[in-house]
Amino acid sequence: MMPTGFMTASEAIARDRAGRRGSGPAPRHARSLVPDNVPDIYEAILLGPGENKIDVEVDTRLPSACIFTFHKEDHTLGNMLRTRLLKTAHVIFAAYRVPHPLTPEFQLRVQTDGEITPRQAVINASEALIKDLGTLSREFTKEYELRKMANAANQQHTE
Repeated sequence: MMPTGFMTASEAIARDRAGRRGSGPAPRHARSLVPDNVPDIYEAILLGPGENKIDVEVDTRLPSACIFTFHKEDHTLGNMLRTRLLKTAHVIFAAYRVPHPLTPEFQLRVQTDGEITPRQAVINASEALIKDLGTLSREFTKEYELRKMANAANQQHTE
């Protein structure tokens, strides 16, 4: 485990799978609540061997346009990328769709004005999102710690 108390995804998966193998008392009911044909929950988030995270297809109907298929992702990333791309210079069009609600993937269509490629636009938007989320994390942690210190001070003051 990592020293901060967090565990990696691999460690969490291993711990969860170990917990499902015979640990604890037997269930009181004869039938299991989970059917046998249910896929492993990690199939929706972890890439399999040889599976790509992103597939790129050039859209020949429009100039400077591509369709990016993101595997093992959902509306969360799709909407953030679309919103960030629309704020980016040189991006004419950006939209995403989820082909089927039970399939963990979305397709992102991007068209640029030709100054930059759609691929570079997605890379720039991704880097900007990472920077924004880092700022959000730092600000949230700072506010949380300040609130914790203020609550501790108030408890000492009332005692």
